[in-house]
Amino acid sequence: MLHKIINTLFKVDSRALGIYRILLGWLCFCDIARRWNYIDVFYSDLGIKTQYVKTTSFTIFNYIGNSSLTVHLIFLIGLFFSLLLMIGYKSKLSHFITGIIIISIHVFVTKVGNSGDMFLNCMLIWTFFLPLGRSLSLDSLIASLNQYKESNLKELNNRNEIRPAKQFYSIAYLAVLFQISAIYFFTALDKHGYDWTHGKAFYKMHQLDGFITLFGYYIRDYITYPISKIFTLSALYLEYSVVFLLFIPFYSHILRLFAIIALSIFHIMIRLSMNIGLFTQTMITSFALLLDQKNLDYIKSYMKNKYQHNKFILFYDSDCGFCHYTIRIIKRLDVFHRINFDDGISNSEIKKPKDFEKLSDKTAILYNPKINQLWTRHKVFGKILSLLPFGFLISWIFFIPLISDFFGLVYDKIAQNRTKISMFFGLPACNLPGIEPDININDNHKPKLKLLGELKKHIITISKVLTPILLIIMLSTAIHSALVENPGVQSFLIRNDFIEKKIKNKGRKSVLNKDNYFNWEGKRILEKIARFPRMIQMWKMFSPNVLSKDNIIIIEAFLENGQSIDPFTGKPPVLNSTDYSILMTNNSQLWRKYFENFRRFDATNKNSGSFTNWIQNPKNDYFKKNLNGQKIKTIKIWKVSQNSPNMLINQDGSFNEIKYPNKEPKVECLSIKKTSKNRNKNNNKKPNFSKEQEPAMNLQEYFKRHKTKK
Repeated sequence: MLHKIINTLFKVDSRALGIYRILLGWLCFCDIARRWNYIDVFYSDLGIKTQYVKTTSFTIFNYIGNSSLTVHLIFLIGLFFSLLLMIGYKSKLSHFITGIIIISIHVFVTKVGNSGDMFLNCMLIWTFFLPLGRSLSLDSLIASLNQYKESNLKELNNRNEIRPAKQFYSIAYLAVLFQISAIYFFTALDKHGYDWTHGKAFYKMHQLDGFITLFGYYIRDYITYPISKIFTLSALYLEYSVVFLLFIPFYSHILRLFAIIALSIFHIMIRLSMNIGLFTQTMITSFALLLDQKNLDYIKSYMKNKYQHNKFILFYDSDCGFCHYTIRIIKRLDVFHRINFDDGISNSEIKKPKDFEKLSDKTAILYNPKINQLWTRHKVFGKILSLLPFGFLISWIFFIPLISDFFGLVYDKIAQNRTKISMFFGLPACNLPGIEPDININDNHKPKLKLLGELKKHIITISKVLTPILLIIMLSTAIHSALVENPGVQSFLIRNDFIEKKIKNKGRKSVLNKDNYFNWEGKRILEKIARFPRMIQMWKMFSPNVLSKDNIIIIEAFLENGQSIDPFTGKPPVLNSTDYSILMTNNSQLWRKYFENFRRFDATNKNSGSFTNWIQNPKNDYFKKNLNGQKIKTIKIWKVSQNSPNMLINQDGSFNEIKYPNKEPKVECLSIKKTSKNRNKNNNKKPNFSKEQEPAMNLQEYFKRHKTKK
């Protein structure tokens, strides 16, 4: 039993880590790339100053500045190292630099971020403590080539595992399981509002014009109450179940496979209908870490059996060191054992293609005896790529007309000079002895090398001791952060009368003392540990209820020629609609999040770096295409609000009707400051709580109501 628990919570397959690293590198590359056109909008000193209070979280831009050149350079470095992370070259270093840059970008402008950004930040930190480069990486390939050096055909065709998959035990993997389950569990815990308990949430989400995609617009007219109820409750129960699917120690390979499939379908459905940036991709990427050893072994066994009776033969020049080295690389990439290797001489029993003798001196030959088909020159490598896992994604390039001819010329040039190439890399050349490297090292360097070796050994030993301690502290902090930051926890305590019971046992004063409940009081060190790398566990998507209205920000720009346009569209501003497909030609998730967090202060602020100054800056060419050479004199910023259609449900839970908004969208000019009279009017309003209102959502609200009752 204990063994199963340990394996479930701490054990991870090196192949799962490799798959995750590839997906993570690509995800980081896409995340940085999609922000490239917004560098001088949100990130550099030429753009909008979105944060007016210095953050306590780490960002490299606090130390090196945010000039346009600096930010562009950091973005380029991030793109480069994310690709290195994807291919697994210097995996740990690439992971570290990519993580630093990604977190810095997210922290520097939180106003355009979402939960996907926060989740990615956390995963970059947790997985840094896992050996992501052990499998399916350039690092592992180089290590394998250096460790196992095949010298003949027998060794090349020996398909025993060279570097078999390894199982790692780590506290970091437990942290990963917590992280994945936390985002679902605490979100579900906070979804206790009427929309979720009565099955309306799915319908209401598809009424938000600012969120939904074209596909969402298409399907929302077909969402009836039964459909909404099924999808709403299914999503809620699935989110609750994740923690059990990931932590139950029995049949974990089946339960986690079910979790991967169910959650992937769940997120893909969300992404098809809602514009939420890379949130779906971020979540699905993390599921690679849930692949069990049994799942991966089954997949590999299935694929090997599938191709068992349809193998290819690769004929090559075994006297050429460069050719032999290339074949050793292909062997390691051919994980499903689809290719056998031969020189056309050693094995007389092997079936050879027609014209073999004529072709063998000029080119490598890939032959399929089953269909009697062969490939030569550069097409050999194109076909080999198609036989490798996911190689079909790029193999087609070798067969495109004109491009194929170019690859053919490159191949011929390499084939003609393969002897020189072999000698250049110190490899055995055709009928020439191998060039042995000079192993004699100057005696003066030996003490230095020995000292460096000893230092490295001590550093590794110290890190092995300190890493588990650090992980335990970070994991404890993350758990506490989840309990503090998520209002669903407090709401759960209130809904289940835990607070009322506490009042009876300890008295009112003791209960009203907030130190008795989850908070950061007296735990400031833990709070700093959570906030500095921005590992705050606040997960509350569409909770406790779905938004009931759309709030759209419209910019009305007055040009020098007297024309009034919306600079985002180049057309007259639309103030009677909240349809994003009409309002913005660039339906970017970054702009949507920025305007979602847009306040009156942002509209009235005239200081350097304000939104108003940025949009009127003559050097700002972001709207160049839409302005037709005109300059913006002044602007007005409008907030257009429109209540969403709502489902009315009877007391017995049956459907009543759809209530549509009976008013035109509310239009408010944010460029004009509110008078103090209006502010005082709002401030003087006293809370009015009815007997039939829903339970308090958090402790603050509960204490406020309790005080009012008293």
